[in-house]
Order: sequence, then structure tokens, then C-alpha cells
Amino acid sequence: MKKITSLTLGLSFITMAYTGIMLFLCPKGKIAYWSDWTLLGLSKEQYGNLHMTSMFVFLFFGILHIYYNWHPIVSYLKDKTQKISFTKKEFLIAFGINASFILGTLLAIPPIQTIIDINSNIQQYWEGKYGSPPYGHAEESKLKVFVKKVGIDLESAKKSLVKKGIDFNENETLLDISKRNAISPNEIYQIVKSAKPTKAIISKKYNKSSLNVPPMLGRKTLEELSNMGAINLKRAISILKSKGIENVSKKSRMKNIADELDMRPIELFELITK
Repeated sequence: MKKITSLTLGLSFITMAYTGIMLFLCPKGKIAYWSDWTLLGLSKEQYGNLHMTSMFVFLFFGILHIYYNWHPIVSYLKDKTQKISFTKKEFLIAFGINASFILGTLLAIPPIQTIIDINSNIQQYWEGKYGSPPYGHAEESKLKVFVKKVGIDLESAKKSLVKKGIDFNENETLLDISKRNAISPNEIYQIVKSAKPTKAIISKKYNKSSLNVPPMLGRKTLEELSNMGAINLKRAISILKSKGIENVSKKSRMKNIADELDMRPIELFELITK
């Protein structure tokens, strides 16, 4: 079992190191999803998932490794009198190396800060290459909702997509359309970008404090809002079903429901809290 533990620990370390490097090199989430970014065949999400699961393997077998090697580890801390001492040179050096990286990161001290700056420069490079989505998680919006939000005439956008041979449905998300056509959501945006714009609409302004709007409202599920005491779950679901949203559940996200009703999350929040 000791051999299996050591070998597994080593392999999981390699996996974590590899995925960690890939995550260091990848763009921000919104850019990665918007551009359908991949590196060596894997997406940012896949690298993130691999890094997370390999971390659990590393953690479990790391604990086993400490268990099997407890006596040698303790011996490293013993002084000449065979008493455990945290003032031994070897321990102080090991502690100092770890502490310097922790403090260097938190206090933005060079050269540790340089690593973070390099990562920031890499992300800026990707953003300059692929561009940013017009708003957060735009790839999850239905085509008809997306064009409305960016001020593009739906019929004109559809003609542009047909002209380019894109298979689509206006009730599908940009992400679904892009996957079926083997292109990125950003490429779809570039196609419809030059289409006829819609007339400017003056948006209604809301006083967030008076509405008690929770942060990151669009990403919240109805259940999460209910747990926060922001809505009455049963009443909210009843209101939404009366509006024709039959498949609504406590796990439904505000942004997705708002898209179904062709409104903004804050307008939806006002609707279900009246």
C-alpha cells in the first residue's frame, strides 16, 4: 500500500501541476466561454474540473503518505536531545519558503507579484485577441434576447445568419447554436453585429436599495433567493406559471427565467416580489 500511495501521490501531483499551468495560461472565464477557448484539446472548464478532482486525490493520498511516513517526518523535527523542536534550521527554511509565497501574494511583494502580473498580461492578451462579451454570460442568452440586449434587429440578424449558412433557432442560446455549428458564440456575434440596429429604448431605472436586490441576482436560483428571505418561493413559482413558464422550478435561475419572459433579472425580481 505504501508503494501505491507514493505512486498515486506522484501522478496526482503531475496532473495538478499540468492543469494548474494550463489554468495559469487560459483567459478569464467570460472570455473563454465567449470564444469557445481550448488549449491542447481541453476547455477552461475541463482543466478546472481536472484540477479540482486531482486535488482531492492528492489530498487523500497525501494524508496517507504522512501517515505511513510519520516517524521519519517527526525525526526531521527532533534535535540532538531527540525532542521535537520547531527552531531547527531545516524546519525554519521550509516554513520561510512557504510563508514568503503566502505573504508575497497577499501583500503584492515582488517577485511573487510578478507571477500574478504575468498571469494578468496573459489574460489581457486573450481579451485583446477574442474581445469581451457585450454583457456577462451572453452566451447563455437566447438569440432573440441577445440581439435585443445589444440593440440589433432580430429579423435582420436572422438574415445575416442564414446568409452565412448558420443553422439556428431564435429560441436557442448562442452557446447551443455555436456548438451545433462548430463555431464560438463570439463568431455568431460578429456575424449579426453588422445587422440593422433597433431603435434606442430608454430603460427603466430602478432604485436597488428600495427593491432590496440581492447581489449577482441573475445567477441566483429561486431556491437561493427564498433561503435568503428575498422571495416567497411558492408565490413566485405561482406567478411565473401564470406568465406561461410551465417548466419553472426552485432550481431555475433568474437570468434564464428573465430571458424566457424577455425582461431583465431586476424586472423579474420586481414582478415576483410585488
